[in-house]
Amino acid sequence: MQIGIIIVVILYEVISIAFSGWKTAKDNKSGKSDFALGGRSLGTWAIGTTLCLTLLGSGHLTGTWEGALTIGGAQIWHVMANGFAMALGAYTTYKWARRMRVTTTGGLLKTLYGDKIALMVAAVNIAVGWAVTSFETQALGIIINSLTGIDLPICVIIATALGFFYVAIGGTKQVAMLNQINVIILYVGMFGALIILLTQLPGMNFDTVRDYYVSNPSYGADFVSFTGGTEHFIQVAIPVCVAPFFAHMTGQQTIQTAASAKNEKSLKRIAWFVGPMNVIIGAISICLTLTARSMPQFDGISNKLVCTEMLLDMMPPWFMAILIAAFIAAILSSYGGFLMGAATSIVYDFVKLYKPKMNAKQETKWMRIALLIGGIYCGIMAQTLPTIVLMFTWIYSFMIPVLWYYLFGFWWKRDERVALTAFIASFAVASFASFASPILPAWYNNIHISYQVMVVSLLIMIIGTAMSKNAKPGYFKSREWFESEAYRDYLEEVKSGNA
Repeated sequence: MQIGIIIVVILYEVISIAFSGWKTAKDNKSGKSDFALGGRSLGTWAIGTTLCLTLLGSGHLTGTWEGALTIGGAQIWHVMANGFAMALGAYTTYKWARRMRVTTTGGLLKTLYGDKIALMVAAVNIAVGWAVTSFETQALGIIINSLTGIDLPICVIIATALGFFYVAIGGTKQVAMLNQINVIILYVGMFGALIILLTQLPGMNFDTVRDYYVSNPSYGADFVSFTGGTEHFIQVAIPVCVAPFFAHMTGQQTIQTAASAKNEKSLKRIAWFVGPMNVIIGAISICLTLTARSMPQFDGISNKLVCTEMLLDMMPPWFMAILIAAFIAAILSSYGGFLMGAATSIVYDFVKLYKPKMNAKQETKWMRIALLIGGIYCGIMAQTLPTIVLMFTWIYSFMIPVLWYYLFGFWWKRDERVALTAFIASFAVASFASFASPILPAWYNNIHISYQVMVVSLLIMIIGTAMSKNAKPGYFKSREWFESEAYRDYLEEVKSGNA
């Protein structure tokens, strides 16, 4: 029956990917769309679901299952970081980036500061995109492995092929079209799993689950609390929130989706629903996995697999087809968003340095080459990875300074030398804290990397920018902005009531 489930789900994915890819590729050829930004034509629902599902992959499913059994209920802070970033970003960084009519974070920073910092941040965005894509590949491989018993390395190869075709035929618009369908399947699957699980628990509530952790000295009451206790909250929960928040406020994976919006108003509307839509799924995941670990029949199964095993055991086979489709859809959506973001940065920020006059057909060709290279690399990396959410937190920390670049560069002053200093210092601090950890004192190791990078980069930006005598004015207060074509486009949106 499990083989039957996976066959049905894979058939659904292949058919839906093929149809959406054909439709969007046809639009791309006719000039109605483009590979990287979908012709800047995505409406509120398309933008909202794409942002939501791009940030709702393994981090909210297998990553949250593993993370919740590592840090407890405080795992919800990692989930909420995504919601905070999307809701606030829709009214700030996403809106401002779209207003500039940029395609990549590299292009944005090139306009604000210059080539050097633009290339450095673009390179980090590619690394972040590939790292997250590796996590998604592994997560999808784990799910296929759980259903079929096929060796995990083979399942990772299958996952790599599915992920590549999810995005490679039609680009951003293909991903958006699939996401608008998949978000419905995801919600039906997750809420259905929660309801079915509750019907099989004593009293149709989670009291017995909570009692298991409270009475178990290996966990305790703090493990299932919202904060995990004061010390845990400061050292683990808040850093787990900080790094993703900064990364998603500024990263290519979100800026590119926002840049695809058909107008500013459609982008701002998402603030009212995309955060809760994202967080609810993560909260359900935490409930499911904490329940799974509390059940004696699943004792001894690893944190990566215990939730999947419980669902397979307790859910009706017909419902598992829906649930597995939901899991695969969420992971593929995140895979597509991050792999697409990295490929766009490669082509627009690097390849175009040598081929500046590429036409749309050539851009699409290079984008697909970048997608293929990235997909293969991530498939190799996915064969063995550390705890997913802890790795997320580490890799996202390198994006923390970028938020300061945006805020200072848009609205205060901008000096590329100061930005470069902050970036290099942040990279040095992050690398030192990570690789010198075995020889560092305990008190220093207890200061999370997110805090270190955030404070160091902010102090350098404040002091350096304030003291700079050659800093340019904030972009949205400068002649560059008021004389740009993007400003004229913005005035048209204001005039039509779409800003």
